[in-house]
Amino acid sequence: MAENIFIGVDGGGTKCKVRVENAAGELLGQARGGPSNISLSVDDSWISILGAIKDALKEGGISLTDGGYNFYVGLALAGTEDKKAVSNFLAKPYPFTKVILKSDAYAACLGAHDGKDGAIIIIGTGVIGMRVQRGNVIQVGGWGFPYSDEGGGAWLGLEVVRLTTQAHDGRLEFTPLLKAVLRKFNDDIFTLVSWAVKARSTQFGELAPLVIEYVEKEDPWALHLIKTAAHEIDRVAIAMRQRANGGAVVPYSLFGGVTPFIEPWLSAELQERLVPRKNDATKGAIFMVQQELFK
Repeated sequence: MAENIFIGVDGGGTKCKVRVENAAGELLGQARGGPSNISLSVDDSWISILGAIKDALKEGGISLTDGGYNFYVGLALAGTEDKKAVSNFLAKPYPFTKVILKSDAYAACLGAHDGKDGAIIIIGTGVIGMRVQRGNVIQVGGWGFPYSDEGGGAWLGLEVVRLTTQAHDGRLEFTPLLKAVLRKFNDDIFTLVSWAVKARSTQFGELAPLVIEYVEKEDPWALHLIKTAAHEIDRVAIAMRQRANGGAVVPYSLFGGVTPFIEPWLSAELQERLVPRKNDATKGAIFMVQQELFK
């Protein structure tokens, strides 16, 4: 009888991570690969994922050509909101027994709570909330910058640029933070604006550490921005609870690069529900495929 092998993949715009386990949940191998946001490139994503899976299997002494295994793969990938990309991706031939594809945030939520009910809010360059309860999934945010992702690193960067242009105009007073932003652009407002017109979310996100630095210096605009960001994260949690229509209270986990700096400013209600995440999205992707197989 063929042995079941479970493979979890967490893929995004810059890299993918792979975890391989046997049916007993024992770790057989791990690996990293290239970008795997399917909305950017279906072909490149498959190349990255297959390469990383082969590397992780090799660590466990297994090859995809071995006939003694069933390979069950959970793919937690960025770009799944693009339904055409999903269709094109799944239409490609693959050497696995079964593939389950869902969003990276969904798998992150399963991983954080050990496959049980719970919610997460990821606060990185962007922001997304995900709540999973009795199979029902609620997503709040994560629709893209600049029309969504309030409270994340890119939003902090955009807002501090907005304030800096207003200070230059005389509509508000310069503070040390706003002076530091302009100094990054040679104290030239036209250089700043020329950059901002072309900047993408990741570039705006590079200004977030400057905001955080000046929070620690108690700059009034830095404090205003971090408190406003925390309020936006509270709104994500409130929206998920309201959309659950009176569902049971569930634990929340927060992660993402901006999280440690926003967490102290969150509401007491949200802070009381916070628990450390138990696993990452690769483990969540394994839970994802196992739940689909054994439901």
